[in-house]
Amino acid sequence: MRPANRRTLLFLCLAWLFLPGESVRAEPASKDRFHIYLLLYRGITEAERGFMDALAERGLDVKFSLRDSGEDPRRLPGFIEEVRSVRPDLIYTFGTTVTRAVMGLEGYPGIRDIPVVFAIVADPVGAGLVPSLAGSGGNLTGVSHLVPLTSQLAALGSLVRVRRLGVIYNPSEANSRLLVDQLATLAASEGFELIRAPVELDRPGTEIPETIPTLLGPLAGEKVDALYLPSDSFVISHAADIVRQAHAAGIPTFSATETPIRQDHAFMGLVSRYYSVGQFAAYKAEQILLQRREPGSLPVETLNRFSLVINLRAARTLGIFPPVAMFRFAEIVEPLRSSR
Repeated sequence: MRPANRRTLLFLCLAWLFLPGESVRAEPASKDRFHIYLLLYRGITEAERGFMDALAERGLDVKFSLRDSGEDPRRLPGFIEEVRSVRPDLIYTFGTTVTRAVMGLEGYPGIRDIPVVFAIVADPVGAGLVPSLAGSGGNLTGVSHLVPLTSQLAALGSLVRVRRLGVIYNPSEANSRLLVDQLATLAASEGFELIRAPVELDRPGTEIPETIPTLLGPLAGEKVDALYLPSDSFVISHAADIVRQAHAAGIPTFSATETPIRQDHAFMGLVSRYYSVGQFAAYKAEQILLQRREPGSLPVETLNRFSLVINLRAARTLGIFPPVAMFRFAEIVEPLRSSR
Protein backbone atom coordinates (compact mmCIF):
# COMPACT_ATOMS: atom_id res chain seq x y z
CA MET A 1 0.00 0.00 0.00
CA ARG A 2 1.33 3.43 -0.94
CA PRO A 3 1.99 6.00 1.87
CA ALA A 4 -0.85 8.27 0.71
CA ASN A 5 -3.29 5.40 0.88
CA ARG A 6 -2.01 4.47 4.35
CA ARG A 7 -2.51 8.04 5.57
CA THR A 8 -6.04 8.10 4.10
CA LEU A 9 -6.93 4.80 5.78
CA LEU A 10 -5.52 6.00 9.13
CA PHE A 11 -7.52 9.22 8.91
CA LEU A 12 -10.75 7.35 8.16
CA CYS A 13 -10.19 4.95 11.05
CA LEU A 14 -9.54 7.80 13.50
CA ALA A 15 -12.55 9.73 12.23
CA TRP A 16 -14.78 6.68 12.74
CA LEU A 17 -13.48 6.11 16.28
CA PHE A 18 -14.36 9.63 17.40
CA LEU A 19 -17.71 10.11 15.70
CA PRO A 20 -19.97 11.89 18.23
CA GLY A 21 -22.53 9.71 20.00
CA GLU A 22 -21.02 6.42 18.80
CA SER A 23 -19.54 3.83 21.12
CA VAL A 24 -16.23 2.30 20.11
CA ARG A 25 -16.86 -1.26 18.98
CA ALA A 26 -15.50 -3.87 16.62
CA GLU A 27 -17.47 -4.60 13.49
CA PRO A 28 -18.82 -8.15 13.22
CA ALA A 29 -16.47 -10.24 11.11
CA SER A 30 -19.04 -12.47 9.40
CA LYS A 31 -22.74 -12.69 8.63
CA ASP A 32 -23.53 -15.18 11.37
CA ARG A 33 -21.07 -13.90 13.95
CA PHE A 34 -23.72 -13.81 16.65
CA HIS A 35 -26.50 -16.31 17.23
CA ILE A 36 -29.48 -15.17 19.31
CA TYR A 37 -32.40 -17.35 20.38
CA LEU A 38 -35.70 -15.53 20.86
CA LEU A 39 -37.96 -17.42 23.25
CA LEU A 40 -41.47 -15.97 23.01
CA TYR A 41 -44.83 -16.50 24.68
CA ARG A 42 -47.43 -15.13 22.24
CA GLY A 43 -45.67 -14.65 18.94
CA ILE A 44 -43.66 -11.72 17.64
CA THR A 45 -44.71 -8.42 19.21
CA GLU A 46 -43.48 -4.89 18.67
CA ALA A 47 -40.86 -5.56 21.36
CA GLU A 48 -39.15 -8.19 19.20
CA ARG A 49 -39.39 -5.96 16.14
CA GLY A 50 -37.72 -3.17 18.07
CA PHE A 51 -35.05 -5.56 19.35
CA MET A 52 -34.15 -6.96 15.92
CA ASP A 53 -34.37 -3.60 14.13
CA ALA A 54 -32.07 -1.94 16.67
CA LEU A 55 -29.42 -4.64 16.36
CA ALA A 56 -29.53 -4.36 12.57
CA GLU A 57 -29.23 -0.57 12.75
CA ARG A 58 -26.18 -0.93 14.99
CA GLY A 59 -24.49 -3.07 12.34
CA LEU A 60 -24.52 -6.40 14.13
CA ASP A 61 -24.72 -9.47 11.90
CA VAL A 62 -27.05 -11.79 13.76
CA LYS A 63 -28.65 -15.14 13.11
CA PHE A 64 -31.99 -15.28 14.94
CA SER A 65 -33.66 -18.53 15.98
CA LEU A 66 -37.25 -18.05 17.14
CA ARG A 67 -39.27 -20.35 19.36
CA ASP A 68 -42.84 -19.45 20.38
CA SER A 69 -44.73 -21.31 23.10
CA GLY A 70 -48.09 -20.06 21.82
CA GLU A 71 -49.14 -19.19 25.40
CA ASP A 72 -48.55 -22.80 26.45
CA PRO A 73 -45.90 -22.95 29.22
CA ARG A 74 -45.64 -26.73 28.79
CA ARG A 75 -43.66 -26.18 25.59
CA LEU A 76 -40.93 -24.21 27.32
CA PRO A 77 -38.84 -27.09 28.80
CA GLY A 78 -38.27 -28.48 25.29
CA PHE A 79 -37.14 -25.09 24.00
CA ILE A 80 -34.78 -24.70 26.94
CA GLU A 81 -33.17 -28.08 26.29
CA GLU A 82 -32.73 -27.15 22.64
CA VAL A 83 -31.06 -23.87 23.58
CA ARG A 84 -28.83 -25.67 26.05
CA SER A 85 -27.57 -28.01 23.31
CA VAL A 86 -27.17 -25.31 20.62
CA ARG A 87 -25.50 -22.80 22.96
CA PRO A 88 -26.22 -19.49 21.20
CA ASP A 89 -24.34 -16.32 22.04
CA LEU A 90 -27.38 -14.81 23.77
CA ILE A 91 -30.99 -15.60 24.69
CA TYR A 92 -33.78 -13.04 24.42
CA THR A 93 -36.88 -13.80 26.49
CA PHE A 94 -40.33 -12.22 26.34
CA GLY A 95 -42.31 -11.86 29.52
CA THR A 96 -42.23 -13.16 33.06
CA THR A 97 -43.39 -16.73 32.37
CA VAL A 98 -40.70 -17.43 29.76
CA THR A 99 -37.93 -15.68 31.69
CA ARG A 100 -38.71 -17.53 34.92
CA ALA A 101 -38.65 -20.82 33.01
CA VAL A 102 -35.29 -20.05 31.38
CA MET A 103 -33.81 -19.09 34.73
CA GLY A 104 -34.96 -22.32 36.39
CA LEU A 105 -37.69 -20.89 38.62
CA GLU A 106 -40.49 -23.18 37.47
CA GLY A 107 -39.38 -26.55 38.83
CA TYR A 108 -36.94 -27.66 36.14
CA PRO A 109 -33.29 -26.80 35.43
CA GLY A 110 -32.66 -23.38 33.96
CA ILE A 111 -29.78 -21.88 32.02
CA ARG A 112 -27.13 -20.07 34.02
CA ASP A 113 -24.14 -20.06 31.64
CA ILE A 114 -25.52 -18.22 28.58
CA PRO A 115 -26.34 -14.47 28.68
CA VAL A 116 -30.07 -13.75 28.91
CA VAL A 117 -31.76 -10.41 28.12
CA PHE A 118 -35.45 -10.12 28.91
CA ALA A 119 -38.11 -7.63 27.82
CA ILE A 120 -41.72 -7.01 28.91
CA VAL A 121 -41.33 -8.25 32.49
CA ALA A 122 -43.58 -6.22 34.77
CA ASP A 123 -41.92 -6.86 38.15
CA PRO A 124 -38.48 -8.49 37.85
CA VAL A 125 -37.79 -8.28 41.61
CA GLY A 126 -41.20 -9.53 42.69
CA ALA A 127 -40.97 -12.38 40.17
CA GLY A 128 -37.73 -13.54 41.82
CA LEU A 129 -35.63 -12.91 38.70
CA VAL A 130 -33.25 -10.37 40.25
CA PRO A 131 -32.50 -9.42 43.86
CA SER A 132 -32.65 -5.73 42.93
CA LEU A 133 -32.82 -3.54 39.85
CA ALA A 134 -29.14 -2.71 40.33
CA GLY A 135 -28.23 -6.04 38.74
CA SER A 136 -28.74 -9.79 38.93
CA GLY A 137 -25.14 -10.72 39.69
CA GLY A 138 -25.59 -13.62 37.26
CA ASN A 139 -26.26 -14.16 33.58
CA LEU A 140 -29.45 -12.06 33.38
CA THR A 141 -30.42 -8.47 32.66
CA GLY A 142 -33.28 -6.79 30.86
CA VAL A 143 -35.88 -4.08 30.51
CA SER A 144 -39.15 -3.77 32.43
CA HIS A 145 -42.08 -2.11 30.72
CA LEU A 146 -44.54 -1.44 33.50
CA VAL A 147 -45.30 2.17 34.36
CA PRO A 148 -45.56 2.71 38.15
CA LEU A 149 -49.08 1.85 39.29
CA THR A 150 -49.49 5.15 41.11
CA SER A 151 -48.83 6.99 37.84
CA GLN A 152 -51.24 4.76 35.93
CA LEU A 153 -54.06 5.29 38.41
CA ALA A 154 -53.41 9.04 38.47
CA ALA A 155 -53.82 9.08 34.68
CA LEU A 156 -57.07 7.11 34.93
CA GLY A 157 -58.29 9.40 37.71
CA SER A 158 -57.82 12.44 35.49
CA LEU A 159 -60.80 11.25 33.41
CA VAL A 160 -62.71 8.77 35.59
CA ARG A 161 -63.51 8.99 39.28
CA VAL A 162 -62.58 5.55 40.61
CA ARG A 163 -64.14 4.26 43.79
CA ARG A 164 -64.37 0.63 42.67
CA LEU A 165 -61.81 -0.78 40.24
CA GLY A 166 -62.28 -4.14 38.54
CA VAL A 167 -59.42 -6.26 37.22
CA ILE A 168 -59.54 -9.33 34.97
CA TYR A 169 -56.41 -11.46 35.09
CA ASN A 170 -55.02 -14.95 34.53
CA PRO A 171 -54.01 -16.41 37.91
CA SER A 172 -51.61 -18.86 36.23
CA GLU A 173 -49.35 -15.97 35.12
CA ALA A 174 -46.94 -14.98 37.90
CA ASN A 175 -46.70 -11.38 36.71
CA SER A 176 -50.48 -11.01 36.88
CA ARG A 177 -50.70 -12.36 40.42
CA LEU A 178 -47.98 -9.94 41.52
CA LEU A 179 -49.68 -7.01 39.81
CA VAL A 180 -53.06 -7.72 41.40
CA ASP A 181 -51.44 -7.99 44.83
CA GLN A 182 -49.81 -4.59 44.26
CA LEU A 183 -53.15 -3.14 43.19
CA ALA A 184 -54.73 -4.48 46.37
CA THR A 185 -52.05 -2.83 48.49
CA LEU A 186 -52.53 0.44 46.62
CA ALA A 187 -56.32 0.21 47.00
CA ALA A 188 -55.93 -0.05 50.77
CA SER A 189 -53.73 3.04 50.94
CA GLU A 190 -55.58 5.12 48.33
CA GLY A 191 -59.09 4.38 49.55
CA PHE A 192 -60.69 2.61 46.58
CA GLU A 193 -62.09 -0.92 46.42
CA LEU A 194 -60.50 -3.55 44.18
CA ILE A 195 -62.84 -6.15 42.64
CA ARG A 196 -60.85 -9.16 41.42
CA ALA A 197 -62.07 -11.29 38.50
CA PRO A 198 -59.62 -14.18 37.93
CA VAL A 199 -60.03 -16.16 34.72
CA GLU A 200 -61.32 -19.68 35.29
CA LEU A 201 -58.76 -22.43 34.69
CA ASP A 202 -59.32 -26.04 33.67
CA ARG A 203 -57.62 -28.88 35.52
CA PRO A 204 -54.28 -28.70 33.61
CA GLY A 205 -54.16 -25.01 34.55
CA THR A 206 -55.16 -23.67 31.15
CA GLU A 207 -57.40 -20.61 30.98
CA ILE A 208 -60.90 -20.94 29.50
CA PRO A 209 -61.73 -18.00 27.17
CA GLU A 210 -65.44 -18.88 27.15
CA THR A 211 -65.71 -17.73 30.77
CA ILE A 212 -65.02 -14.06 29.92
CA PRO A 213 -68.74 -13.11 29.83
CA THR A 214 -69.24 -14.70 33.25
CA LEU A 215 -66.53 -12.40 34.63
CA LEU A 216 -67.86 -9.18 33.16
CA GLY A 217 -71.41 -9.73 34.38
CA PRO A 218 -70.48 -9.69 38.09
CA LEU A 219 -68.15 -6.71 37.55
CA ALA A 220 -71.04 -4.75 36.06
CA GLY A 221 -73.20 -5.91 38.96
CA GLU A 222 -70.58 -4.63 41.38
CA LYS A 223 -70.85 -1.24 39.64
CA VAL A 224 -67.12 -0.88 39.07
CA ASP A 225 -66.11 2.56 37.80
CA ALA A 226 -63.41 1.18 35.50
CA LEU A 227 -61.84 -2.11 34.41
CA TYR A 228 -58.05 -2.48 34.61
CA LEU A 229 -56.41 -4.64 31.92
CA PRO A 230 -53.02 -5.80 33.24
CA SER A 231 -49.91 -6.81 31.33
CA ASP A 232 -51.31 -10.32 31.03
CA SER A 233 -50.91 -12.41 27.87
CA PHE A 234 -54.37 -13.96 28.17
CA VAL A 235 -56.03 -10.58 28.67
CA ILE A 236 -54.09 -9.01 25.79
CA SER A 237 -54.96 -11.91 23.46
CA HIS A 238 -58.68 -11.62 24.30
CA ALA A 239 -58.79 -7.85 24.76
CA ALA A 240 -61.20 -7.31 21.84
CA ASP A 241 -63.91 -9.41 23.52
CA ILE A 242 -63.24 -8.01 26.98
CA VAL A 243 -63.27 -4.39 25.82
CA ARG A 244 -66.39 -4.78 23.69
CA GLN A 245 -68.39 -6.33 26.52
CA ALA A 246 -67.07 -3.90 29.14
CA HIS A 247 -67.89 -0.84 27.05
CA ALA A 248 -71.34 -2.24 26.22
CA ALA A 249 -71.93 -2.29 29.98
CA GLY A 250 -70.68 1.29 30.25
CA ILE A 251 -67.42 0.32 32.01
CA PRO A 252 -64.31 2.27 30.83
CA THR A 253 -61.20 0.14 30.26
CA PHE A 254 -57.70 1.19 31.28
CA SER A 255 -54.83 -0.85 29.82
CA ALA A 256 -51.33 -1.30 31.21
CA THR A 257 -50.07 -2.05 27.66
CA GLU A 258 -50.55 -0.28 24.35
CA THR A 259 -51.87 -3.06 22.08
CA PRO A 260 -55.40 -3.23 23.58
CA ILE A 261 -55.74 0.55 23.14
CA ARG A 262 -54.41 0.74 19.60
CA GLN A 263 -55.91 -2.44 18.19
CA ASP A 264 -58.82 -3.42 20.43
CA HIS A 265 -60.25 0.02 21.34
CA ALA A 266 -59.59 0.00 25.06
CA PHE A 267 -60.29 3.49 26.37
CA MET A 268 -56.90 4.64 27.64
CA GLY A 269 -53.59 3.79 29.28
CA LEU A 270 -50.27 5.17 30.44
CA VAL A 271 -47.82 2.83 28.75
CA SER A 272 -44.27 2.05 27.70
CA ARG A 273 -44.08 1.41 23.98
CA TYR A 274 -43.16 -2.21 23.30
CA TYR A 275 -41.00 -1.19 20.33
CA SER A 276 -38.95 1.17 22.51
CA VAL A 277 -38.57 -1.51 25.20
CA GLY A 278 -37.21 -3.87 22.54
CA GLN A 279 -34.76 -1.24 21.35
CA PHE A 280 -33.53 -0.75 24.91
CA ALA A 281 -33.11 -4.52 25.31
CA ALA A 282 -31.05 -4.53 22.10
CA TYR A 283 -28.71 -1.95 23.62
CA LYS A 284 -28.12 -4.29 26.55
CA ALA A 285 -27.50 -7.17 24.15
CA GLU A 286 -24.94 -5.02 22.32
CA GLN A 287 -23.19 -4.25 25.62
CA ILE A 288 -22.91 -7.99 26.28
CA LEU A 289 -21.94 -9.14 22.79
CA LEU A 290 -19.63 -6.33 21.66
CA GLN A 291 -18.42 -4.66 24.84
CA ARG A 292 -18.12 -8.00 26.69
CA ARG A 293 -20.03 -6.68 29.69
CA GLU A 294 -21.24 -9.21 32.24
CA PRO A 295 -25.08 -9.39 32.18
CA GLY A 296 -25.26 -9.40 35.97
CA SER A 297 -23.39 -6.08 36.15
CA LEU A 298 -25.95 -4.29 33.96
CA PRO A 299 -28.93 -2.73 35.76
CA VAL A 300 -32.49 -3.74 35.02
CA GLU A 301 -34.16 -0.59 33.76
CA THR A 302 -37.37 0.94 32.47
CA LEU A 303 -37.93 3.63 29.88
CA ASN A 304 -37.55 7.23 31.00
CA ARG A 305 -40.68 8.40 29.17
CA PHE A 306 -44.19 6.99 29.07
CA SER A 307 -47.07 7.62 26.66
CA LEU A 308 -50.62 8.57 27.61
CA VAL A 309 -52.73 6.98 24.87
CA ILE A 310 -56.47 7.59 24.50
CA ASN A 311 -58.70 5.82 21.99
CA LEU A 312 -61.17 8.31 20.53
CA ARG A 313 -63.60 5.65 19.32
CA ALA A 314 -63.84 4.31 22.87
CA ALA A 315 -64.26 7.84 24.23
CA ARG A 316 -67.25 8.36 21.94
CA THR A 317 -68.75 4.99 22.90
CA LEU A 318 -68.42 5.77 26.61
CA GLY A 319 -69.24 9.48 26.37
CA ILE A 320 -66.01 10.38 28.17
CA PHE A 321 -63.93 12.98 26.35
CA PRO A 322 -60.49 14.28 27.36
CA PRO A 323 -60.25 18.01 28.06
CA VAL A 324 -58.72 20.13 25.30
CA ALA A 325 -55.57 20.73 27.38
CA MET A 326 -54.89 16.97 27.39
CA PHE A 327 -54.57 16.96 23.60
CA ARG A 328 -51.24 18.77 23.99
CA PHE A 329 -49.48 15.81 25.57
CA ALA A 330 -51.69 12.74 25.06
CA GLU A 331 -51.67 10.61 21.93
CA ILE A 332 -55.21 10.42 20.59
CA VAL A 333 -55.76 7.38 18.37
CA GLU A 334 -58.66 5.96 16.45
CA PRO A 335 -57.17 2.80 14.94
CA LEU A 336 -58.69 0.36 12.54
CA ARG A 337 -58.76 -3.24 13.74
CA SER A 338 -55.68 -5.04 12.47
CA SER A 339 -53.82 -8.26 13.01
CA ARG A 340 -51.31 -8.50 15.82
